[in-house]
Amino acid sequence: MHRYVVFLILSFFSWQITLARASDAQQSATYEEEYALYQKANGEASSVQKKALIMEFVKKYSKSDLDTHVSGLYAQFYNEPRRAGEWQKLAGLAEEYLRHRPSDVYAMAAATEAYQKLNSPQKLVEFGTRLYAQSPNGATAYFVAKAYQSMNDRMNFSKWADKTLQHDPGNVEMLVEAISTAWGRQDLTKAAGFANRGLKALDTMKAPAGQDAAEWKTKSDQIRAYCMRALGEEDYLKNAYPESQKHFLAAVKLDPKNDMAHYRLGFLYWRAGAIDKGCASFARATVLNGPTSSDARKQLNDLYKQSYHNLLGVPKLLQSAKNELGVK
Repeated sequence: MHRYVVFLILSFFSWQITLARASDAQQSATYEEEYALYQKANGEASSVQKKALIMEFVKKYSKSDLDTHVSGLYAQFYNEPRRAGEWQKLAGLAEEYLRHRPSDVYAMAAATEAYQKLNSPQKLVEFGTRLYAQSPNGATAYFVAKAYQSMNDRMNFSKWADKTLQHDPGNVEMLVEAISTAWGRQDLTKAAGFANRGLKALDTMKAPAGQDAAEWKTKSDQIRAYCMRALGEEDYLKNAYPESQKHFLAAVKLDPKNDMAHYRLGFLYWRAGAIDKGCASFARATVLNGPTSSDARKQLNDLYKQSYHNLLGVPKLLQSAKNELGVK
């Protein structure tokens, strides 16, 4: 997350400099008095007076060739609340400036950052979308995507996750969400494409700051299992059963509590005539109490009864699965 905040700030500094060079070539009729007021603000030692002079400038001149310079001068006031973690103060400073310069990128970046820290998704979306329109980048897209996710707005989350991946193709968090979205649309081929990208990104990804090696291994193995499952689903759809089984086996090895992978393995073993393995896989999917649990129990009963003409061994299978998976 921290790298996104740093990138957010640096990218807009570069954007402002480019704009400043372009605007220097043009001068308004009141340029000299504008410049005099800017110089006065720039040379003012008192921070209170400096801020007052800057606000006088933006109120007096609705648009100026010096706007990028004045914006940079005002942006100095963002430093202290950033260092102190005073995010409401930072948001207030940014919004005060935006009332007079609604397209100022520095202020939009500051407001976006502040509302992300304040966990205010509606405000983050408001300023983040404006900021992205001015200067598209992965950091802003990520923050907006996360804001929509916290608001349970799946449609807009998916849209901004895609934007994030346009700028940051190896963002594992967004790739996992993209897999889920593709599944929701029944596009298993696209889900598999995202899964391959996720696996490739994980190969070089290090543990995030604040997470020890053991925690990261558990988390990354779960993500790898999710990606393997996505590859298995595509193979299953294509009737490529040996490849599908290989991917689902890899998924349950990485994450033994991946209920869907166990569920699919039950059908694959049943199809291959491996009845005992099929029953064991359905039993695991049942006791994990995931989305497949109810149907997995039905399939377990059907397969066992078809093979042994009774259900006497089913309770033992279920208890064995619980013991194996550490489920009560």
